Amino acid sequence: MSSRVVLRLTNVVKAFPGVVALKGVTFEVVEGEVHALVGENGAGKSTLMAVAAGSILPDEGTIEIGGEVMEQPSPAASQGLGLAVVYQRLSILEDLTVAENMVFAMPPGVRPRMAQAAEWTRAQLAAVGASIDPAARVTELSVADRQLLEIAKALAPKPRVLVLDEPTESLTPAEAERLFERIRAITATGTAVVYISHRLPEVHKIADRITVLRDGQTRGTMPAASASEDEVLRLIIGREVDQAFPDKASAREQQEALLEVRSLSGPRLHDVDVTVRAGEIVGLAGVEGNGQREFLRALAGLLPASGAVSVKGEDVPLGHPARTHDAGITHLPGDRYTEGLFMPLSVRENVSVLALDDVSRGGVLQHRAEAQVVDREIRQLAVKTPSAETPVASLSGGNQQKVLFARSLLADPVVLLADEPTRGIDAGARIEVYEVLRRTAESGKAVVVLSSDAVELQGLCDRVLVFSGGSIVRTLEGDDITEENITGAAITSATHHESLPAAVLRMIRARRFAAGDYLPSLVLVALILGLGIYTTASNSLFWTQFNFTGMLLLASALAFIALGQLVVLMIGGIDLSVGPLSGLCVVVFSFFAAQGQSDGRLVLGILAVIGVAIAVGLANAGLVKVFRLAPVLATLASYIVLQGISLALRPQPKGFIRNDVISTLKTSWGWVPVAFVVVCAVAVIAEALLRFTRGGLMLRAVGSDETTAHRLGARVARTQVAAYVLCSLFTAAGGLMLASQVGVGDPKVGVSYTLTSITAVVLGGASIFGGRGSFIGALLGACLIQEIITSTTFLHIGVAWQSFLPGILILVGAGVYSRARLTRADAVSSEAAGGMTPVATNT
Repeated sequence: MSSRVVLRLTNVVKAFPGVVALKGVTFEVVEGEVHALVGENGAGKSTLMAVAAGSILPDEGTIEIGGEVMEQPSPAASQGLGLAVVYQRLSILEDLTVAENMVFAMPPGVRPRMAQAAEWTRAQLAAVGASIDPAARVTELSVADRQLLEIAKALAPKPRVLVLDEPTESLTPAEAERLFERIRAITATGTAVVYISHRLPEVHKIADRITVLRDGQTRGTMPAASASEDEVLRLIIGREVDQAFPDKASAREQQEALLEVRSLSGPRLHDVDVTVRAGEIVGLAGVEGNGQREFLRALAGLLPASGAVSVKGEDVPLGHPARTHDAGITHLPGDRYTEGLFMPLSVRENVSVLALDDVSRGGVLQHRAEAQVVDREIRQLAVKTPSAETPVASLSGGNQQKVLFARSLLADPVVLLADEPTRGIDAGARIEVYEVLRRTAESGKAVVVLSSDAVELQGLCDRVLVFSGGSIVRTLEGDDITEENITGAAITSATHHESLPAAVLRMIRARRFAAGDYLPSLVLVALILGLGIYTTASNSLFWTQFNFTGMLLLASALAFIALGQLVVLMIGGIDLSVGPLSGLCVVVFSFFAAQGQSDGRLVLGILAVIGVAIAVGLANAGLVKVFRLAPVLATLASYIVLQGISLALRPQPKGFIRNDVISTLKTSWGWVPVAFVVVCAVAVIAEALLRFTRGGLMLRAVGSDETTAHRLGARVARTQVAAYVLCSLFTAAGGLMLASQVGVGDPKVGVSYTLTSITAVVLGGASIFGGRGSFIGALLGACLIQEIITSTTFLHIGVAWQSFLPGILILVGAGVYSRARLTRADAVSSEAAGGMTPVATNT
């Protein structure tokens, strides 16, 4: 082994409110080794690696990567020095495709051109044993595929140091073994690997050296070959451990049957029959995707299913989570981030949420009673938190899992469904969880545990049900419950699949398009054509050059402003000031372009409008980034101020704009105004930049997840400032178009454009939460709104319909688009599974 140190952290100190996470830690990794970093949840492992990655700034200490000191720590700086991290909470942007995620995470020297992104991505994924469609969005992927994508992303730049934080938590044994082979291959080339895991057997299998952290301090570094598992475990938890698993139940045949399932069928399920008795822990096993997780979720009411489920002889309604919970079934989700915890809320609020009826009187929460039961659960599960009022998002992953466990137990279930209950929990805490599960069963409850860890199922469960192809293919009891039998039954009974039929592939692509960013544009085109045809049929004057040209001129102004609004919405913000800003641009322009003013003054006026726009964009960005105001509040304040400035400059409409300027701005090529051609060209170019450039990916990445984008090296603050400035510049262009239409410095002319620009963008399919949208869609949304406004006159219907129709379209469109996007993952994965031809291989 080489003695060259490629990662050195020296005397690192990091404190958070109420806790010191790292207390002068020194840690070294040498070239070509696998250095395991182990410890309890909250010991400081992930924090230490986040410091190395530049994601967290240390209070004290130095960071060296490849022999170079990182003077100004940041994710981009650490990546530039050759460090890559696979975080426990994956750094994947859900609004981007698989290929876009891969490309965005790459440093400049490795990053492929977008034209080659798909093939390059396939090659990188194949290197870790994954066959994932590069065009798929991340929301379509399973947890295991997301993990493999994250690993492929980290390996692609061929880093000097690769940090893997719990990389096998979501992988099958076969996938984990492929990962180990890949790790051995890259360490053979000199890359160092920091391997963080709670699974001590795999640590001994893959590591050269082991360093133990406890309470933010280093407790020892030793060769893996000479360190026994008991010795490492003692250093981790600070005491001797007699055994990992509590004694199993006995004589359960005499116990009452609490859960009875008959002919349960649903997604990937076929006529499953199960009985679970009081005092019994039943495990669910099988290769991922063979129905065991769907079975658990169907019992919890989270998936549609048919059949019969009863608790204590009482029927349980299927497909209704709340009613299922009321019947005595409590589900502990496997994904604590998306389904389990309320991240903005405190530990107390997360723990007590399922027991509010027990700590309330007449609908009023009794805080003392709540605090007592929450404190009891925190103590029993040894949750490491400064206080019960600490935001749960600030806890380590393992302690977050304990909070989720505490909540489930506090609900006092008759049947506890535990999906991967020890995921992300350290070795010491696992022992505590096993004891809690056994105590829960012994108290007269029924416990069903789904786990991908065969050793865990062997040591914990009284019975193990092995799933394959949506059915139970083997039941293991007593001495038959062994790791070999569980793994063997799962693998030999696994349902293999032939390639997807062409019709199914077409269906998947169709569903993917339906949930993508361009379906709204097609819908808008159809609505624009349909409304135009209907209005022309009702009133032939609608289809005249004068009306058509005028309508497109008006649409041009709105389109420019909508394009600007979309830029801000893409980063997850909003700009309410665009309406008054467009009016202020008209007012300012009127001082320089009034009748009798020289061409020099005209140019100066254009520059003044641009200057005002830039100043307003910077002011909005400053309010949001520097003063930490919510975008709605910041831009609402700007709205009021800008409108006041406009009225101060022009209390009444005044300053008629030069006729030649108006004529130039209204120039047309036949029926089509030049301004409309320009805004169309701008929208097409902006769309291309959004999809195929680093800047466009950055914009969408920041809007998709600001924290993850920062981890991946995105310049978040710079991107947000640029978005607000671009929005104001687009609005200034719209203001100039308004000036040509009103012909005078009217301070109130742009006020209505705030809401109409938002309407146009939403109709175009943009997400108000950021990360999703289309400039083509925003352009078409603006055209449809202007067409509706114009058509109401020719159709002789009330002016109120100018507001009613866009409002109705927003409700319908947003509902349809959101539904399509929310169900895309289930639809695509169901189609992929259902369309395959199963080939049984029971050997």
